[in-house]
Amino acid sequence: MEPIGPQTDHPDTAAPHGPDPWLARLGRPVDPDLPRTEPDPTAVEELRTILRKSLAKSLSRRGVSDADLDDFAQEATVRVLSRLDNFRGDSRFTTWAISVATRVALTHLRTRQWQARGQDVDADDYLGTRADPGAQRPDQTLEKHAVLEALRRAIHERLTEKQRSALLAELGGAPTHVVAERLGMTRGALYKLTHDARKRLKEALESAGYTDGDVSRALNGASHN
Repeated sequence: MEPIGPQTDHPDTAAPHGPDPWLARLGRPVDPDLPRTEPDPTAVEELRTILRKSLAKSLSRRGVSDADLDDFAQEATVRVLSRLDNFRGDSRFTTWAISVATRVALTHLRTRQWQARGQDVDADDYLGTRADPGAQRPDQTLEKHAVLEALRRAIHERLTEKQRSALLAELGGAPTHVVAERLGMTRGALYKLTHDARKRLKEALESAGYTDGDVSRALNGASHN
């Protein structure tokens, strides 16, 4: 899946001087001591239209339907309105709002992709996809295979079944909330589980003489200079 980023018709993303006019229109007063007001319905619809147009551009090559775009834009609009206090004014309001919409869309697409796969990621299959030598030199290929083999052994021998499932699911691109739901865990518990799993793998690989850099190069296909 190709990464996507915020798409906007406004090339100037710098924050305007003074409070962004969008905030007052959406119900957040300039004075933080004043209570919130009801957002202007016209402003809300304008925002939804901007977000939908941006998502249509950034997702144009992904075969996303008009109905999906409508849903993503609507959910993003609701999320933006509920998080107005998070906007710090470091950029234009629309730039910030589009970044929120992008995250909403990516989460839905990743979840859909993972659910369509309908199976857990196997360590051998996952590492096998990283073993293609490509244009690397023979010595680099041998080193890469050695690192991946050490990692495969560590995953099988040092991790519990639940740790393997969680870590491999995340490496395979599953969204955190999907992994947590599948394993019947909270996100906090999942974070601790994968943190402990990574720690065990690091200890196993260090004892085998490999560094974090060795593993990163093997997984990402980067070559030595």
